[in-house]
This record gives sequence, structure tokens and C-alpha cells, in this order.
Amino acid sequence: MSYLRASKLSYYELCEPKCAMAHVDPGIVEMPENESLGAMPPYRRLIDWIETETAGLTPDQLDFHDTSPDNEWMWWSIRRQVSHIGWDALVFTSRRCGSLLWPNGEMPRPIAWEDHLMGSPECKWDRVLDEDKYRTIPELIAKIDIGIGWLERVVTEQPIAALRADLTSVRGTAFWQYAITTLPRGAGEDPERSGYLRYSLEGSLWMVFYEMLTHVRSIQRLKQHQGLPLAQDLPRVGYLRLPEYWGDTNRNGPGMERFKIDS
Repeated sequence: MSYLRASKLSYYELCEPKCAMAHVDPGIVEMPENESLGAMPPYRRLIDWIETETAGLTPDQLDFHDTSPDNEWMWWSIRRQVSHIGWDALVFTSRRCGSLLWPNGEMPRPIAWEDHLMGSPECKWDRVLDEDKYRTIPELIAKIDIGIGWLERVVTEQPIAALRADLTSVRGTAFWQYAITTLPRGAGEDPERSGYLRYSLEGSLWMVFYEMLTHVRSIQRLKQHQGLPLAQDLPRVGYLRLPEYWGDTNRNGPGMERFKIDS
């Protein structure tokens, strides 16, 4: 190949597919069906959406919730929705991407991990950040910002082929089985383990984006229930295409009980 010809080729044309880097386009907020695009989620937009939707709310408005069994989407207040997004950003990323971010094993401690890891005998908080330490929206967003920074590193420093080749198998739930129908690839039943679902890291990274965005939508629904105006239009992508999570219905979505495994 002549130098002149090479100089006119793009990076992706010159590079073998296995080394083409994943990239982020703020305008792409849903996993493209065209996998050659290699696009990953614009996580930074989540902070803008949260700040915009929570601006000016009073403590009473932030803490409004309803624990009725028929209103699962209202169990967590707006404040706890934001706290859960912080938990997702930090805990998911540290567990699923820790070996990529800190190959030497020296993981930072923006929170006391032992207090927040589900299944740990020391766990004190159920999928939210320590409510004794992090209660204000700015405090919670500061934690979200750390996790978002980690996610941005993963999706901009790794070849897209590596994200697709990194597979993990987890015991399934009815919710996850339902939620993965919103992905064009990267998640499905594990053909080797009955009752388990298998995810690529690409699929997992899009799923956590959808998860966090869905909680921003829950913030909007809680505002609507209180008669408050919404501050913005959110993209109806990912889980939000499902009626239970956008709010087309108030019925509860599928549960999180783990599938039974045949012995």
C-alpha cells in the first residue's frame, strides 16, 4: 500500500477490527443495531438530566414516596432515586470493570465498599449510598460524577471487540430477562448454564446506562404525581420503551427473584 493511499484512509479502515476503539457520540443514546458503529453510552448526559430535573425541589418534594405494594415505582423518593443512580455508577462499575480500571488491584474508596456490596455480611445499605453521609443532591451527584468518570474511561480506552468478547454469566431474574429484550445484541440466555443469562461487557455497559436513565424517568413520574412540571423531555430508549418503566401503566414490572436452578 502506498503512503499516499494510506494517508487517505481513516483510522478504522487502517486498523484491524479487533483494535478499533469504542467511541462515544452524545447524540447516540441507544445501542445501535449497526454494530460496526462501535458506539457506547454518553454517560455524562445523565448528570445533566439529573441536575435539570431536580433543580429547585424542596426537601418535602425530594422525599415524597409511597410504599404501597401496588406502587413499586414510588417506593423510592426522588432523593433515593438519585442515591441509587450513584450506587449503580460506583458499585456496578467497580465490580464489572475493576480489572480494566485498576489492573494492579488498587481500587479507590469513594465510599466504604463493605457497607454497600449486596451479599456482604457488612452491607448496611440496600442499593443506595450511605444516607447518613450523602443526603443532599450535590453530595450525591459528586459520587455519581466519580462513577461516570470510571465508565467514560472504560468506553473510551477499550477496543470495541474487547468489550464484546468480555462475557459474564449471572443467575437470571424475570426482570433481567425482560429488560434484555431492549438490546439488539450482547445479552441472552446462557446456552451452557440453565437459568443463567450471559452478557458481554458491551451489553452490560448499555444496560447500566438504561438503568440509570430509567431512574431519571422515575424522578419525572414522582414529580408528575406531586403535580410538579417536568423540566425536560427524556429520550424514550432502552428500558423506557417498556410500558412499566416509562409510565404507560402503573403496574409493577417483573420481579428480581433469582431463577430456580435444577439440581
